[in-house]
Amino acid sequence: MTTIEQTTNEVSTTGLSRRHFIQAAAATGVAIPFAQMLGGSSVGAAGKVFRYAAQAQEGPAAPWMSKGGSLGILNAVGSWLCDVAPSGELKPSVATNWKGSNAGQTWTFTIRTDVKFHDGSALTADDVVYTIKSHLDPVNKSQSAARLADVADCVKVNATTVRFDLKKANANFPFAVSSSNYGLLMLKNGAKGDESWVNTMNGTGKWIMVSHKVNEKTVFKKNPNYFDKAQMPSFETMEQIQYVSQSAAIPALKTGKLDSIHLLYGNEADTLPKAKFYKTLVPTCGGLHMHMRADIGQLTDKRVREAIALTLDRAAYIKGVLGGYALIANDSVMDSFPTADKSVPQRKKDIARAKALLKEAGVPNGFKVTLQSWKRDDIDKFTQFVKSSCKEIGIDVTVDLDGSDGGGARWYAYSVYPSVKGSKVKNKGEWLASEFGIAEWAGRPTPDEYLTREWKSTGDWNPHYLDAPELDAAIDQWTSALTTAKKKAASSAIQKAALKYTPIIVVYNETRVSVTSNKVKGVEFNQQGANWTSGANA
Repeated sequence: MTTIEQTTNEVSTTGLSRRHFIQAAAATGVAIPFAQMLGGSSVGAAGKVFRYAAQAQEGPAAPWMSKGGSLGILNAVGSWLCDVAPSGELKPSVATNWKGSNAGQTWTFTIRTDVKFHDGSALTADDVVYTIKSHLDPVNKSQSAARLADVADCVKVNATTVRFDLKKANANFPFAVSSSNYGLLMLKNGAKGDESWVNTMNGTGKWIMVSHKVNEKTVFKKNPNYFDKAQMPSFETMEQIQYVSQSAAIPALKTGKLDSIHLLYGNEADTLPKAKFYKTLVPTCGGLHMHMRADIGQLTDKRVREAIALTLDRAAYIKGVLGGYALIANDSVMDSFPTADKSVPQRKKDIARAKALLKEAGVPNGFKVTLQSWKRDDIDKFTQFVKSSCKEIGIDVTVDLDGSDGGGARWYAYSVYPSVKGSKVKNKGEWLASEFGIAEWAGRPTPDEYLTREWKSTGDWNPHYLDAPELDAAIDQWTSALTTAKKKAASSAIQKAALKYTPIIVVYNETRVSVTSNKVKGVEFNQQGANWTSGANA
């Protein structure tokens, strides 16, 4: 039996977590009526109500506490200076335009005058400045603050103009204050963006929150005062139902109790009849990032980390497990961008070389190690793939997945935050305090956030604690580069350093697959999973 066959077989016989089971049972009408599970009566999905399945939350849908799974909620109620469309392009939103000057160290945004918060008050340039400064204030412990690390100051120029003065040049800065950084939605001057914000969700977006129950259902009504009339939803109401396992939502989609499922396995989507459903495919630079601690534990030797990377048959996994719905990656976040250096050799499975590296590292017979993350469909499959692959070189991998209600309560506890270079934090079974672990990253329109927060040694989301000046310098080279040629040179340096040190293994860049009923036209999601129902109609 091949590694891929073992992966598929082991996942299919692993069983479901309690929450997986409840959702699956409810969706098929077994034991718990579907309407009861959603907390209300079941209304025909087509028409004035749009219902879709989204991933579970890892934490509150609060701007200062932006965690995975909250994006869909924040995207519904909020708006940003600029938006990232499904195409990956920047689109005007609260800002009608933006302009760089001073060699990329100054950015000026023109603010609309017709934007209103859900409480009826008008958004002003003062609200924009407050939003940015609230994230920069260390008292608020914003998890988006690191994305604004280049900001020296944000000032109101006049009633319709806001200026950002940066510490250094950054050609991609507008992306930093776009919807791809979903915690940076506009806040009312003086509002708290902590967990208390969830009670009202007073944003400026196209949807107004009606009710919200964590990891179950959030109901929204259309905002009649939304500023961009061309993007007004055709639906009156939207319901986002959260699932740990998107696969468990398929029966509800088939029976019409859901209109759409975001982020479904491509081969599962292919089983749905084309006469009734359509797929939306969004290639991304996101996916699963498997980190290996460089400062403590079994994986401190870079030869060991490289050996693990060489056990993985990337092409076979993409074809056999993901159904071809992904692009091969080379242990770098640069691979899917046009500035990537395509001459850098792609890593391939090489068991002989992997064994030789283990021998050089003094562990010819392998060792035992625990791979940790949280229980989700794609992570379930990937951990079994890693386990089977590592077994070929004598590394015995024990898989430890956080199966807490909703998934990720332990894994994304953030009791260690931010990552601190040289701290040698102990393994606590959390993302930023584990020796060998997997985090899921949604796609970003540029690699900047991955590089500055995850890969750089001083990043606040650095789970590998690698201190590699060569990699850090390459990242700095990237962020300050203002021309395509310089970006390409920096990308090449990053790719080569990533392969040299292997702090993180990136096997594939996912193609996000969404499936929607043919009764509902025009539903789109961007590469992070933000729901673009603007043009949708029943």
